[in-house]
Amino acid sequence: MKKNILLFIGAGFIFTSLHAQIELLAPGKIITKKLKKGEKHEYTVALQKGEYASCVVMQRGVDLEIDVIDPSGKKVQTFDSPNGKNGPEPVFIAGSEEGTYLLQIYTLPDENTYRSNSGDEIPGEYEVNSFVKLSVSEYKQKSMKDEADKILFAKWLADNAFSLKTVNAESGFEDMKSLKEIFKNVNVVGLGESSHGTSEFFKMKHRMLEFLVKEMGFSSFYIEASMSRCNYINQYVLYGKGNLDTATTIQGFYTWRVEEVRDMIEWIRQYNKNKPDAMKVKFLGYDLQLNDFAWQDMKQFYKKVNPASVSSIDSIYAAFEAIVMGRVAQKKLDSLSEKLYRQCLSILNDILLNNGRYQYVTGKKVYDENLMNIQLIVQEMEWRKNGFDGTRDYYMAQNIMNLLNQEKKNAKVVIWAHNGHIEKQSAGDRKPMGYYLEKYLKQKYYAVGFEFYSGSFQTKNFDIEGTPDNWDVVRIGDPPKESLPWYFNQTGKSRLFMDFRYTRADTVKNFSNSYQMHSFGSGYSPAKEPITTSLLLTGFDGMIYIKNSTAAKNFTKVKSWFY
Repeated sequence: MKKNILLFIGAGFIFTSLHAQIELLAPGKIITKKLKKGEKHEYTVALQKGEYASCVVMQRGVDLEIDVIDPSGKKVQTFDSPNGKNGPEPVFIAGSEEGTYLLQIYTLPDENTYRSNSGDEIPGEYEVNSFVKLSVSEYKQKSMKDEADKILFAKWLADNAFSLKTVNAESGFEDMKSLKEIFKNVNVVGLGESSHGTSEFFKMKHRMLEFLVKEMGFSSFYIEASMSRCNYINQYVLYGKGNLDTATTIQGFYTWRVEEVRDMIEWIRQYNKNKPDAMKVKFLGYDLQLNDFAWQDMKQFYKKVNPASVSSIDSIYAAFEAIVMGRVAQKKLDSLSEKLYRQCLSILNDILLNNGRYQYVTGKKVYDENLMNIQLIVQEMEWRKNGFDGTRDYYMAQNIMNLLNQEKKNAKVVIWAHNGHIEKQSAGDRKPMGYYLEKYLKQKYYAVGFEFYSGSFQTKNFDIEGTPDNWDVVRIGDPPKESLPWYFNQTGKSRLFMDFRYTRADTVKNFSNSYQMHSFGSGYSPAKEPITTSLLLTGFDGMIYIKNSTAAKNFTKVKSWFY
């Protein structure tokens, strides 16, 4: 290949590419190319000052980022939609100065799925299409229309959102009366969060649970935590077995090891105290992670039904635990994961095929519990061997449906998870848990996203060392203009609920656009930009907005158990 040369000439410049000849984008032109990890493909667009251009980069089996470089050589924007490896990446360029703009298309730095089983590299493919170029006057007209649509969207939010007086439970429901009509035909309410460490989110979820239990007849609470470990919490809230401190920590995720969740668990316990079993609120987990308790129970199960298999189970569990704890060399990880997955499938088959004898020995309740235990283990192994892909969301949805099938007819359930799991919108190959729940439950599922404007939250800080688990409180400043929290702030309300389903949001200008929202998981790198991700509001049925975020209060009085 020819050596790269970069020449600046006048107001613009000429590029030559390290990896491929640069092509000029033009209306009607469609470009399809394969792209390997580490390659960077480049395209040019010539613009006068005030002109505008846009195109769509369709991803096919490859997750891309696209940089826009202005005529001075400065990177002015990076596009990376949440569509994963299959789906569109919309790209636009506003001509801030005259000259040649460069589009650089490349794979994400952490993209690691470009090897076949034989070790050969497999390129992904993309297509550049729908190129549009607007003159100065055309772009002015577009800008004026876009601005008018933005004003209408902000007004629609202000006119239809209703204020929430507090995030605190046991404060009455006068400000929540409108929710009765919204939730009257709903059986499953998903409560999300854009941060795993915001105190106000956790308190508001507690208040929502109280409202749904007392006013709407909801009787179960499911959380994004270890299914087998949450059995301890369920025994505590139903019958007072165990203690509150252990119940707060045993679920295994440090994100929920906070005072706010502790208060909610105790509220459920106190609510249940004088209720008959049929009216008590259950506390259940549905995540496929953290199955050490499931392995222990299954070992005891096999001691009764097939003692000869116990040593084999011990061996499989030891190898499984080595993978979970990161003690397996990378070059051996794939083969060992595949081997353990097959072995776990064999255990599942054994329990299913010998259900008559095994159930006779242990009874139906113990048999069913251990059938679920091995299902969780197989789910986790499949997720791990697949490279932590969408398998987890799929199986969390299946586990929720499994729990629902065990409830009384038309039971009403509250689900707690991150926005990214609660949402319903499929983005390319990425299908969140809520996508499957809506597919199965239709209008019986209502997804509530949570968002904030600015403030602090508790998280695992990837940029620091020297604290337990890098546990830290980080602060986020004001969000970008025209992001979703920015629009919510225009309403003048510091706390609000916004319904999308019954306000016919789909008829509102700009509702179907993607908006930048905060999206922080169990860890965060403050040094990394951007701080928001683009999501579609169509993924939610409603949204709770709380302007100021403060850090959840970490609970460390007893053993943290795992995380």
